[in-house]
Amino acid sequence: MSSDDLLCGPCSHVNTQKHAQKWCTNCEEGFCTDCEQVHRSMKVTRDHTLISTDDYLKIENVHVSLKCDTHGKKFDLYCKSHDVAICVACFPSLHKRCSDVIPLDEAAKNAKRSTALDDLENAIKVVLENLKVFINNRHQAMNNLKIEEQSVRKSICEMRAKVNKHLDGLENEMLDDLSQRYEHCKSKYGEVQKYLNKTEKEIKLLQEQTSQMKCVGSELQVFLGTRQINKLIHNEVQSVKTMTSTLQDYNIGVEIHQGITSLLENVGKFGKVKVEENTISLPFKDAKVDQAQIVHTPTGESFDRTRLLLRQKFKIKDKHKYTSVRGCGILPNSHLLIADYNGNKAIMEYSDDGRHIRNITVSDKPFDLVIIDSDGLAVSYGNKAYMEIINIINNTVYTRVKFECFQSCYGISYQNGKMYMLVTNEGIVEIDMSGKRLRTIGGKYTKGGIYHLTTTNDRIYCTDSIRNSVYCCSMMGEDIWTFTDRSLTDPWGISADGDQNVFVVGSDSNNLMMIQHDGKVSKTLLTEADGLDYPAPVYYNSHKKLLLVCNVNGDAFLYNVL
Repeated sequence: MSSDDLLCGPCSHVNTQKHAQKWCTNCEEGFCTDCEQVHRSMKVTRDHTLISTDDYLKIENVHVSLKCDTHGKKFDLYCKSHDVAICVACFPSLHKRCSDVIPLDEAAKNAKRSTALDDLENAIKVVLENLKVFINNRHQAMNNLKIEEQSVRKSICEMRAKVNKHLDGLENEMLDDLSQRYEHCKSKYGEVQKYLNKTEKEIKLLQEQTSQMKCVGSELQVFLGTRQINKLIHNEVQSVKTMTSTLQDYNIGVEIHQGITSLLENVGKFGKVKVEENTISLPFKDAKVDQAQIVHTPTGESFDRTRLLLRQKFKIKDKHKYTSVRGCGILPNSHLLIADYNGNKAIMEYSDDGRHIRNITVSDKPFDLVIIDSDGLAVSYGNKAYMEIINIINNTVYTRVKFECFQSCYGISYQNGKMYMLVTNEGIVEIDMSGKRLRTIGGKYTKGGIYHLTTTNDRIYCTDSIRNSVYCCSMMGEDIWTFTDRSLTDPWGISADGDQNVFVVGSDSNNLMMIQHDGKVSKTLLTEADGLDYPAPVYYNSHKKLLLVCNVNGDAFLYNVL
């Protein structure tokens, strides 16, 4: 509808059509210029709000009811207690006992400058922001799906090419073998034919000689020649008999490998396309909750009160003489996981009382590990230049991420659905659960000596064994603090509690220190007297309040955190 289509209401009522110039938001009808003047002059309507028809068209589709649905009368009153507009008929039946019923006009004063309107605008803004995030999330999911589809398509084509290449190779090999065998058999036939042809030629020559001897030879020549030629014929006959008594006939056939025939008979599909459905929850940020939420600010209380109580000490059971324990973790069921970089291709699982349960087979010797949930963990493999996400229930590999052959994958951490891993010459690499690299934090984190890291909701912590430092940065790589202390040398393993206080071991100083969340205060919790002898990994489980520390040589210490 255009403004030219909007007619004057009073004029239309008397069967006269005039274009409206103004619109009364109170009466909800249009007025021509003449009727507008009358409308403004009347006492009961002079306070009504009139807007241009162009402005009305902008809000035409904004439905605001001015009448009571129950009684069909205009809203005249407003009940503060129930936060609802009412008509005069609603008052005696529903709001007679309400002490704060006021005229609707009074309640609506300064509505455009009210906090309620601001809250509405903010709520709409937040909803749009949420929708934008959700749309971007689904767009990214669609892009990831496309990438995965292309990757699967490439894998199928590559596998087909490999099968073709392998079959071509087998075919060529078999054809070469056929040619060789055919030539061998052909050669044998040729040798026999050559001999028989030669014999035939010699016999014909003797036949010719016999004929000539008969015609022109003397009696003596015929007598002697008959006997000599007969002897030659006899020898040739014996030779031919010997030859033809052991002749070989060759039949060339083929026996196709059972695997090939089985492929044709039993393999009805090239493979199976698997679609894994994972239910996710995108958090919806509520506007009012956002405004009222309390940001948790760590205090020094948890740092000051933290104490350790030894729960269990044990030695890992490894057949190798020299161990190099670099990673450890605590499962939700309190079982302990330990990675020995010099041991077998396995993660060792122990109960919380130090009893060996099993070895979880992995692809290579593990450097570090991080627990994702009760079923899954991620493992880095040092200078093997790759990491994997595996299911520890059925020992299947979900995802493998490879790096350049000259790179190494060291410390690894998990936070909010993403992995953070230290990669030589690159720094801290962020990876999602599908194995896609999201971003990299370089700078000082590309330097040598940085092997271990941990994360909290909004922070990343790393140890620098060469510079005897502990670094804390935001998820975007912005420096927050750097900690150094003479009592902490060659720091390696690192973990954090719920208040962003940090546990870190000094391998040369043989101690476990706790650094307060601001990086300014520290204290020593364990020393060499507690059995620390070149400690490397440390892991804190905040839900179980358990702390696991391991020496490189395989000594493991489990503590209750008080």
